[in-house]
Amino acid sequence: MINNNSTSSRRPTRVLFLAWGYSIHAERRISCFAEDESFEVCIVSTYGYEIPGAKTINLRATKTSILNGNKQSCLKKKRCSFSNCICQSAGRYSKILHSILKLISEPYWTIRDFQAIRHAVFKFKPDVVFLQTLLYPCYLGLFLNRKIKTVVTFWNGDVLWWAKYSGIERILKKQIVKRGAQRAVAISVNSESAKDACLKYGAEKEKVHIIRYPGIDRTRFRPSSKEIARRNLGISAEKVVLCPRGLGGYLNSDIIVKAAHTVVKKYPETLFLFISDVGGKTELARHQQMARELGIENNFRWDGQIPWIDIPNYYAVSDVMVSISSNDSLPNCMLEAMACKIPVIMGDIPQIREWVTNDVNGFLVPPRDPLALANALSKVFENENEIIDSFVSKNLERISLDADSIVNVKRVKELVHSVAFTEDLSSHNQAAKTKDVTSK
Repeated sequence: MINNNSTSSRRPTRVLFLAWGYSIHAERRISCFAEDESFEVCIVSTYGYEIPGAKTINLRATKTSILNGNKQSCLKKKRCSFSNCICQSAGRYSKILHSILKLISEPYWTIRDFQAIRHAVFKFKPDVVFLQTLLYPCYLGLFLNRKIKTVVTFWNGDVLWWAKYSGIERILKKQIVKRGAQRAVAISVNSESAKDACLKYGAEKEKVHIIRYPGIDRTRFRPSSKEIARRNLGISAEKVVLCPRGLGGYLNSDIIVKAAHTVVKKYPETLFLFISDVGGKTELARHQQMARELGIENNFRWDGQIPWIDIPNYYAVSDVMVSISSNDSLPNCMLEAMACKIPVIMGDIPQIREWVTNDVNGFLVPPRDPLALANALSKVFENENEIIDSFVSKNLERISLDADSIVNVKRVKELVHSVAFTEDLSSHNQAAKTKDVTSK
């Protein structure tokens, strides 16, 4: 995929990343490039990433030095304080006034952010602009000069459900996704479903590559001692169900709580261990109230957001991982659990079926069926005919073949190098297409 001239004999490839807010996935993906001397990395985001080897421009900082990002005063706070000051004075009309102010101010901040991105491009002179999803402000990169080579990594909902609902906002997002699919010189996705969706939005087949990067760090996520992990986390329950996706919405966490009521009747010493702060305090309070009303509050532990470096302990302590999202692409928690030889129970949706076959290497349940989830948990705990042992062995082999970080990171780096230094992208895309076919 790379040109004949070695990457070591030329200058580093300059990559400007556009990233949305804070995401551990974006941080890991960008870090793969920042730690490689064959790349020079600059990040523009609404969050002040501090990744060694990368220069950061925080769109929410005042007077941000274009390639330093030292000032961290938040423009967002200024927006809020100004709006709140006026809204507090407006009394009972504050909500209406707040909506009007937001409607007026958002176009201004969008223009300001786009100008900052253009200035960053002018100063940094990237070979490639790499959009980490199409959430704001990433899609602003689609309005840069068409001569600038753009690569897009489509995240979970970008092409699968983000732009498929009705309403003006969703219609606009659909146009953004369509423009991104057609404008990018290369696209990476992590599932066949996402690839098919990109093609429906008008992307050329040769441009779309299934690269599941950064993949799983198998030195970190691997089978380890359950006893040590339980001591580290202070857990003594007989059975532990890990729920790592967060609370509320399409994550169907309320169904997990309802299923727990049935499970605890049969296995009273079961702990449902929730990690992630997705959903915030409101959803946490709602779920805790549900557990109290069902009389099973002592069977839950809510650890919130956990540093990524500590996550392996949570897999090691668990007997099963549950993720029954109604919308998904390729959840990292599923891959991480598989790498740690932890059985998985997943929502029965097309994207997950690419990895899990019911009763073959895991269990698939309707995302909104608490009884089906409870039955699947019972099957895991009972492990009749050692079926779970078969599941985890198959999954570990699949991870080594399709989700190893060493292999997948190398592939995406080769893609970016090749895009940056290949004038005739048609020959590059044909070579990439051949490699995609042979890698399956």
